[in-house]
Amino acid sequence: MLKSHKNLLEPRPSDRLRIGDRIVDIPLREIAPATGGDAMRVTLKSLGVLLTLVAHSNKLVSREALLEWVWPDTLPGDDVVTQAITQLRRALGDDREQSRYIETLAKQGYRLIAPVEWLIDEVIEAPAEGPADVEPVAISPQRAATRRRWPWALAAVGSVLVLVAAVAYWRGDRDTFEQKLPVWPVSVIDKVASPPYLRIASLPMSEEKPTLSPDGSLVAYTRSVEGAESAVLMLQTSAAVSPRALTEPVEKQFDLMPAWSPDGRQIAFVRIGGDRCLVMAIPAAGGAARELGECIGGEAHSLAWFPDGKALVGAGRAKHAASPEVDKPAVDKALYRMALDGGRWERIAYTKAPSDEDLLPAVSPDGRWIAFQRNVSLADLWRIPAGGGEAQRLTDLRTNIYGLAWTPDSSGLLFARYIDGKVVMSKLSLQNGRISDYLGGDNSVMYPSVSKGAGVVAFEVEETRSRVRRVAVADGAKAMSTARVLFDSAGSSLLPSIAPDGRQVMFVSDRTGDMRLWWLDQSRPETLRSFDAYIPVPRYPVMWNADSRRALAIGRTADHGVGIYELDPQRGLANRLPAPEGLPVHAAYHPDPDRLLVVADHGEGRLGVTLYDRSGVPWRALATVDDVAVAVVDLHHRRIVLASMSKPEIRSADLDLGNVRTIDRVTIQRRNRTLVPTSGGVRVMDSDARCFWRWRWVAVDRTDGTGQDAPCLGDIDWYLEAVTYDPGLNVIYLSSIEEMDNDIGLAPLPSFTDAKP
Repeated sequence: MLKSHKNLLEPRPSDRLRIGDRIVDIPLREIAPATGGDAMRVTLKSLGVLLTLVAHSNKLVSREALLEWVWPDTLPGDDVVTQAITQLRRALGDDREQSRYIETLAKQGYRLIAPVEWLIDEVIEAPAEGPADVEPVAISPQRAATRRRWPWALAAVGSVLVLVAAVAYWRGDRDTFEQKLPVWPVSVIDKVASPPYLRIASLPMSEEKPTLSPDGSLVAYTRSVEGAESAVLMLQTSAAVSPRALTEPVEKQFDLMPAWSPDGRQIAFVRIGGDRCLVMAIPAAGGAARELGECIGGEAHSLAWFPDGKALVGAGRAKHAASPEVDKPAVDKALYRMALDGGRWERIAYTKAPSDEDLLPAVSPDGRWIAFQRNVSLADLWRIPAGGGEAQRLTDLRTNIYGLAWTPDSSGLLFARYIDGKVVMSKLSLQNGRISDYLGGDNSVMYPSVSKGAGVVAFEVEETRSRVRRVAVADGAKAMSTARVLFDSAGSSLLPSIAPDGRQVMFVSDRTGDMRLWWLDQSRPETLRSFDAYIPVPRYPVMWNADSRRALAIGRTADHGVGIYELDPQRGLANRLPAPEGLPVHAAYHPDPDRLLVVADHGEGRLGVTLYDRSGVPWRALATVDDVAVAVVDLHHRRIVLASMSKPEIRSADLDLGNVRTIDRVTIQRRNRTLVPTSGGVRVMDSDARCFWRWRWVAVDRTDGTGQDAPCLGDIDWYLEAVTYDPGLNVIYLSSIEEMDNDIGLAPLPSFTDAKP
């Protein structure tokens, strides 16, 4: 047995090193030319192989050693080493026949022959007379010389903003400083290794949405009831000990989203049951729960307290006061306040566009601000004064966000955001705009809760697994339960897209340890392969062209940033298209080959669709429609079908993207994004009072009285991610989250707020 503890240098001298004429950034898993230029990101296992070779520089390392050291406790195929070495050579610009970096010794192993130098960051100390509460910034001369993609002008502007802000804050003009807080440059981001944490609740049942008592000694959370359709609140000390139930299990009653009061005496939560959604409160010491009021718009949402303990804040979509009926449209999702002695939600007066989706509000401990997430797919952090007013944007990240919490001194926000297949914890400092991403670990961490007095943070630790299934529509109500799993692996597979020829399929999977786009000719199973050097942005399935030879997807490569890529699956090529919009989320072919539909950010995370003429460069915008998340072409009815971003509505437009009108609604908002174009029109996976999964036509009455054209496919409660359809075989390919294990983690807050890059 090999000694696995000798495989790497522990501790490492630095997070960065030079190998030959390449710079390796370990936390980012990126390898870039030392003279400047674009970096290539490698997989976690490839990085492990490289660091093993570095630890044994100029010495032979056998394939057996690499397998045991980099793939411990697994049984990988021998080709994983070859794949890792191939990727490293590509990133290093190496040639196997005339190697300057990694030498192959036939039937023996590999040897790193390039010189290795660890790059130690030099810290520039703040002046002695500077403000005590503005931290010095660590700057590496090597890092400054090789920082990519951000122009020197932007870096200089960022430095001036930090200096001006520090002087204003130091002089005591704190109110003026906070009122005029700018959107900080996204380049001010540190990558930090995640601190260790303790799992204090880790039973097989799902445990979610923790909330800490003000002194940090107790944590409450939601736990699903084993073998029942129910969820209860649990209470335990902030240690890995047995909890006790705070509420009693009742069939088809769900107690969710607890929030501890500032005085520590009670816990507010949401209760769903009996066709009602209520805001409740229960004594923290136990006892009977009492009703405080109804949920905003009758739908579950998170809760947060104002520091005086007299009111709650929430976000939701209230029904029109004059039209409370269920089938009437709701107003936009906004922030509301409810006084405990009144029991009614009142909308907070502040600036927002109707299509903005605001959610997850949290009040600062000093009572001055409400921070919240604005929009979903391209979300950012915003804040308003606690009494309402002008909304201020705090970040320019435009990504998925999963929970936020204030630091005890109101100087920053701890939040969770999506990065390359995982949700990581991040911290935003409101004093200097610096964001620290705490990277590492195999699981996603989200929905932080911070104790006001003890410096402790609790959060969800999530492990999920998504599968792609093949559903035979002809099986009717048994279709979902008898669906066959496709492309199974130890990882997750999601977002399938079947080509019009019914033979080719593409999907996203992390089966190799990193997120990749895969292609398969189903008639030849041996053709399964991934698109090398292309990293998908997994929001929607790829969109095929009618000829089944090309497809559109959103992703990025080492040479280009996020954009629209036209894929040639037969050759495994991804070519970025010169779309004018900088951050697209969805694209679709148009019947006119010189046109393309692009859904992208239309400002501050609001999505909209643009019809482009791409016959010349730059592309020319022909028409635009706001508040659109997905756009597909319905050739049968000569129209474009649009899924709303902020409402459960489906609209249509003509092929020139004109004459827009609302034509349909889904029962659950997210389901309007499962639009699937077919030769007979557009279908959507919806639900109704009699069926959980209804495969129906959009805005066309095609039922014949038997329901055969709108079949019910079953009632399995999956979280559906994507749907695609093969009309030739009358089968649906779908991906859903089928295995989800949510535990509760706990860590000291200083580990997240004081760690240095």
